[in-house]
Amino acid sequence: MFHHSYAKFGLLIVITLTMLVPSCSSLTWTGTHDGVRYSIHRDKRTHAIVKGENGSLMYDSPELVVLSEAGSLVINGQASGTVGEGDLVEVTELGTVLVNGQRRGDKLTGHAEMQQRINQAKSMIQTHSNAELEYKANNG
Repeated sequence: MFHHSYAKFGLLIVITLTMLVPSCSSLTWTGTHDGVRYSIHRDKRTHAIVKGENGSLMYDSPELVVLSEAGSLVINGQASGTVGEGDLVEVTELGTVLVNGQRRGDKLTGHAEMQQRINQAKSMIQTHSNAELEYKANNG
């Protein structure tokens, strides 16, 4: 009798563990759209996966936007090569984008250009402010 209840308990643990495994991987969306295979680790905070009728697919999260459209792959607004039928596009938990295992970019792609634009805008504003201050100082 004791052995039988122990076996039931062991079976319950196995079933419980089996139920937990899919929930851990539920953050990863896998699917095929227009012949391109996708494996996307979704951002826990907020994300969207939008499949277009023309074969386009967009993954949108706060730090990473991946667009696959008309054979082109765009990561955070920056062209990142081409994709075609049978290719596997992966977005990893670390925010890296791989095509057939080769890295194409990550959540920092396009970041340097954006920082440069922000710094240019800041310097223009700062120069303008100094010029205004000098004008006011000289012309009362």
